[in-house]
Amino acid sequence: MERSFRFPLSLATLAIAVAAVAQLSDTPPVSMGLWQTETNSTVTGIENTPMAGMASALGRAHVTQSCLTPEKWKSDIQGFNAKQQHGCTMTNVHQDAQKVSFDEACSQGGAGSNSSHVNIFIDSAEHARGTVITKVTAPNLPQPITINMSMVSHYLGSACGDVKPGEGKMIK
Repeated sequence: MERSFRFPLSLATLAIAVAAVAQLSDTPPVSMGLWQTETNSTVTGIENTPMAGMASALGRAHVTQSCLTPEKWKSDIQGFNAKQQHGCTMTNVHQDAQKVSFDEACSQGGAGSNSSHVNIFIDSAEHARGTVITKVTAPNLPQPITINMSMVSHYLGSACGDVKPGEGKMIK
């Protein structure tokens, strides 16, 4: 179940998924370097369960930093393509210069499934925002869980400092 709650917490992660799905070029539509992302989430469907504490933890605002490099971009695209071959499908893909949206559905066999609707708005090469709505179902859950996440991401600069590509840094 823990795996179902892993959310993209950075622009880099969301943009990588978009690139793989929309078959964008190997050149990312955003600047390479250090990005900071603030996410806010609400979780419903687990209020009266032993997992209620998770809802309040996810509901707090989180600020993360991530380092986006051309090499990380390409390796994540390859990883995302592998994910599509293991129980996940993408539909309703839309991409233009300022917006990318898609739906993703993943089945985990008898362990349940999740589906997400993603909207990403690329305001510029240094600023993006978006929403992800995820619904999780599993046999051991009394009802589906819905997670609504919003994010705002901005570019901090080309130097990533102590943030290594592929490893996010929790700021708050």
